[in-house]
Amino acid sequence: MNNTVQSYLNTYEALKPHIKWKVSDKRIIMMVAAIYILNDEEIQIDRFLSLAEKIKSQSPLFSPLRSHARYTTAAVFDVKLENPAEEIQSLLDLYERFRSLRFGSGIYTYHAATILLTSGHEDIEAIIRKAKEIYNGMKQEHTFLTSSSDYPLATLLALDNKPDIINHIEGFYRELNNNGFRKGNDLQFLSHILALGDKEKSTNLISHAVQVFDAFARSKLRAKPIYYPVMGMLALLPQKEFSMDAVVALYDELNEHKDFKWQKDMNVMLASSIFVSGKLEQEHVAETSLNTILEAILEAQQVVMITTMAAVTAANTSSNSN
Repeated sequence: MNNTVQSYLNTYEALKPHIKWKVSDKRIIMMVAAIYILNDEEIQIDRFLSLAEKIKSQSPLFSPLRSHARYTTAAVFDVKLENPAEEIQSLLDLYERFRSLRFGSGIYTYHAATILLTSGHEDIEAIIRKAKEIYNGMKQEHTFLTSSSDYPLATLLALDNKPDIINHIEGFYRELNNNGFRKGNDLQFLSHILALGDKEKSTNLISHAVQVFDAFARSKLRAKPIYYPVMGMLALLPQKEFSMDAVVALYDELNEHKDFKWQKDMNVMLASSIFVSGKLEQEHVAETSLNTILEAILEAQQVVMITTMAAVTAANTSSNSN
């Protein structure tokens, strides 16, 4: 078995007894374990649980951080911040700064604030304003597709600070649609991820994304729109580094676990992310010239998974309340 998969399964099993009764969906546990493994960090259960409870106790009464989101937030804090417990108030303050610039309330604004906080960027106000400008541009182009779920990617794109980013995203959206990708929110998400790559190589990125799409279509995983964002992560890798057979092999390993047997889509996302993270560890990939793209992939992994999980749990909550 792949060592990363084994480490992931060990982390999941260590975590599961502690929070399985506190979350509505086991995919949240899967997500937390993934955050540690993809950031090459070993979870310390007691520290993680303590941090999650501190986030809950310090958050406002009706904040989503008082529910399952405290666990994914605690995991991100734990792997990315030196003194995570001391930064909880900073997150709450950042959230209010996003809100003051007319970002909506809710979990996606917290995710956007978390991305900004963990980036270490000093000019907070400029990034939030830029993120709002990018989001408004997305909304203007795709009124019915763009929603609060796009806040995290808008923030990531603001940090990336490429000029004329909306036209850049739209170029990807149009060309990918012309090459067989279905229009919709998943294609918009993919376009955002590709926009994090090297702007001078846009044509190559489109070509590589199409090749990844075709490889999925030929495999047993199929080229489902929900997989478009992970296709984007894979397309950001150097072309010679992509192997559909390796992704499928990782998927099969995950699928053998009794808890994951019915989580096919999540397993595809995890397999793709584990594959990408393994490539980033190889010295011949992580050359100086690729630093920007590699950072984009690392951030995209986190955004794709957390945003997808937020959508899943929101849907579950809505279903349970009906």
